[in-house]
Amino acid sequence: MSLRDELIGAKPVAPEPRGYTLLVPPDWGRFGADDAGRDELLALLRARFQAVGRPDLYGQMHASVTQQWQRMRQRGGLELFMPVQPHAAEGSTPMSILTAPWITQGSSFADDVAQRAHVANGIETLDSGDGSVVFRWESERRGSDDFAGVITREISYVRPFPGEDPRRGILIMASIVHPGEEEAGAALTAFTALADSIVSTFVWRYA
Repeated sequence: MSLRDELIGAKPVAPEPRGYTLLVPPDWGRFGADDAGRDELLALLRARFQAVGRPDLYGQMHASVTQQWQRMRQRGGLELFMPVQPHAAEGSTPMSILTAPWITQGSSFADDVAQRAHVANGIETLDSGDGSVVFRWESERRGSDDFAGVITREISYVRPFPGEDPRRGILIMASIVHPGEEEAGAALTAFTALADSIVSTFVWRYA
């Protein structure tokens, strides 16, 4: 802030973040939402299926990953975080986390979130711990076509940029695949808690 701004009582402008940090479990990978990120994940999956003697499964996974990257690009995705090392006993964690820019459509940030969330059970407003808020909501989405029997719980978290009247922020969306709330039981609750725990580590980066 300049001396003139201080003399006239102007409010300081919050610095704009240049990135972020998000901590995930050690068996997870981080992939950019571009061709390089997609190819990195596909190469990892190809090696895994070849190692277990099931190269036939790679074709199915290739199609699934390609569709996922198309959806990410439609949303303007930045990065995808997901498990890459399955545990011998439990297998892979059936969840992933996507990050994407959030740009308001002209109203206040809170009003913009309320208009675009499209949820009937409400939006939680949480304390981020750094003086700002986190908007959180859940929804259930049923798959179609080849994924007709699949249900995905989508947990959305929106963090506005620092400042009094932000117009931009970030969407962090955790997707958990499950057979149904009753069938999944405590496992779905545990995966939801894991998503909350991961997102709680989010920190803006300024350099």
